[in-house]
Amino acid sequence: MGNALIKSDKARLAKLHDLLDRLRRGEIVQNRQLQTWLGEQGYKEYEDSWSNTVDQRNLLSRKSGAIIEYEELLKKAILLYNRGEAASQRGRRSARQLHAKAQTAFERALLYLEEQLSIDPSLQIWLDRQCDFTASNYPSLDPFSVPRAITSRSLDNQSGPISEKIDSKRQCKIRAVEAKIQQIKNPEERLTNEGISAKLRALTASMGNRA
Repeated sequence: MGNALIKSDKARLAKLHDLLDRLRRGEIVQNRQLQTWLGEQGYKEYEDSWSNTVDQRNLLSRKSGAIIEYEELLKKAILLYNRGEAASQRGRRSARQLHAKAQTAFERALLYLEEQLSIDPSLQIWLDRQCDFTASNYPSLDPFSVPRAITSRSLDNQSGPISEKIDSKRQCKIRAVEAKIQQIKNPEERLTNEGISAKLRALTASMGNRA
């Protein structure tokens, strides 16, 4: 019985490694193949992971109006800043005036953002850095220091490209197969939901007996 189980595990691992290699090469792996080799629980975890990814994508398609308005204000400020930099490099007198206008525009954008965050702190999830508007931590009035929306394509976006944070369907499949391989290799490191529930029931019962 023990040898049969070992052989079964080896065969399953070989198939899972084959699926993993195919996924990494960009080949198509059908859901029914995943369901067969991941098992009921493993496939459910893959589906949950993909469902969470879809939720994240849907969230990003519903960007807050406050963040959109902040981005518009920021865009105007950056445009003035860049015009000031260009004028400065060319030695034009308008450079100082443009930089002054840019600073005013940055202040307007930051004041708007501060006000909106005080109304709805959850807007912070849309920003690439933690906002702190205290005097000692107030952002500098330049394109490099002000908060950016996480969806921004700017190189100054500290959160990096949003595409790097949201898994593709293929990445979800790869992660699910990798997790199943590790589970088979190290079964003691992972408890099923039923196992966790059983342990909790046993612990509760033992505590009740001590009372």
